[in-house]
Amino acid sequence: SSCLIGNILRTASFVTIVLYGISFFRQQFSISKDLGIAIMLGAALCYTLGSLFAGRLVNKFGRKSLTVSTSFLAGVFIISFVFLPNLWLSLAVNFLATWFSGMASSTANSLSLEQVPESRGTMTSINSASISLGNALGAAVGGLVLDLFNYEVLGLTLGAMGIVAAIVFYFLTIDPCRT
Repeated sequence: SSCLIGNILRTASFVTIVLYGISFFRQQFSISKDLGIAIMLGAALCYTLGSLFAGRLVNKFGRKSLTVSTSFLAGVFIISFVFLPNLWLSLAVNFLATWFSGMASSTANSLSLEQVPESRGTMTSINSASISLGNALGAAVGGLVLDLFNYEVLGLTLGAMGIVAAIVFYFLTIDPCRT
């Protein structure tokens, strides 16, 4: 299913924040380990609240619309935060990326399950596998890009995966709850 490809790309994009975000802030802005831990906790809170907030909007806007818009915004903010020269501005944009990634996670998983309603159990398992694959893809691509280039190219590469995920969701999925 197209949702599975979208989920792989969307999850790979979010790995930028989870795996590489704190090292970015430590290297670019020379923050302490304690502040790094606080940033990670703040990102986890933003992700969780974004995921919960999406549940309040999904009936109003639909799974597909929210998945497309939040995947796109997360990708744009992932690209953006690595280019900002100010710690607090970069951190705010990072938290926005995390918020929209949480929203996208909630809505994309729900959208995936709705693609084949008669096979929800199977889709749940396959969807979990696609998320794991996305995590592995993001870690591998991110590590390679960071090894060869820098954080800016990392943000561009993995953020672009989030934008491509939005395009996949937009053109190749349906929202059965809206048709």
